[in-house]
Amino acid sequence: MNNNKILITGVSGFIGRSLVEQVINNLLNYDIYGIDIKEPIFNNPEYSRCVDFEKIDICDKKAVDAYFDKHKFAGVIHLAAVSRVIDAEYDKDRCINVNLHGTMNIVEAAARNKDAWFIFGSSREVYGEQNILPVKESAEKKPINIYGDIKLKGEFFVRYMIDRYVILRFSNVYGNNYDIDGRVIPTFVKQAMNGKTLFLEGGEQIIDFTYIDDTTQTIVEIVKLLEKNEIHSEELHISPGLGVKITDIVVYLEKKFGRKLDVQIRYKRNYDVVRFIGDSSKRMKILGDLHFKNVQEGIDTYIDKIKS
Repeated sequence: MNNNKILITGVSGFIGRSLVEQVINNLLNYDIYGIDIKEPIFNNPEYSRCVDFEKIDICDKKAVDAYFDKHKFAGVIHLAAVSRVIDAEYDKDRCINVNLHGTMNIVEAAARNKDAWFIFGSSREVYGEQNILPVKESAEKKPINIYGDIKLKGEFFVRYMIDRYVILRFSNVYGNNYDIDGRVIPTFVKQAMNGKTLFLEGGEQIIDFTYIDDTTQTIVEIVKLLEKNEIHSEELHISPGLGVKITDIVVYLEKKFGRKLDVQIRYKRNYDVVRFIGDSSKRMKILGDLHFKNVQEGIDTYIDKIKS
């Protein structure tokens, strides 16, 4: 395909901006287009000049349709969303509007170009609580929160409307200063650095944390395979497949900073998935043995980044 125009929705978000940097740093020959409700702000202004940005609300169907009428993309990477479970729970109407109706607008517009591929950023939340770990992509989907439920509905819509697609289920992505305040690792690291109390919601969680550069590199590798028509319709976990106890994060930070941390346990929130580890075998079969950082490596790199 000669067309090298790719669209990133949610380009101003954590993964969106990080993905732009990954594409540029790898000198990949793609023309990057991006839409979001706010303009992306990069650490290096040079990155902004590499993105053809337009401010668009994906919930505005007319604006989305008009935008896709102007451009013919080789593919679309759909990342725009209410991106935290807690935010979705506090504003369920907004979650439904953005993550479902907005996704439907993007998918319907993208589907008009039958030659294009589509990547949908989904979530490990679609699985809910599973009895068998690690969780395979084929495991029963039984979300316990609205975020997972709406992501699952988005997956169904992508399968129904799009011919060439890959559904990527992210798992607790972290790792640079574009990250959202309130997520586990950036919150814990910053609280530990500043000698503040760490609050654990239940304290029993086992989480498959995924370093941001591993996430964006995987997306890039998926794009390459789609461009070469080597994959057609797939669902993949994007995670290292390494479950980590949340309490072990605290122990590691205590070791890292050489002091005992003040930790308080709160009641578990009823919408939180307590245990998830993604089975990485399918990802490795398709993409090879890409190195994924373990959480200790990721935290060390993250601390270096925010100190620099």
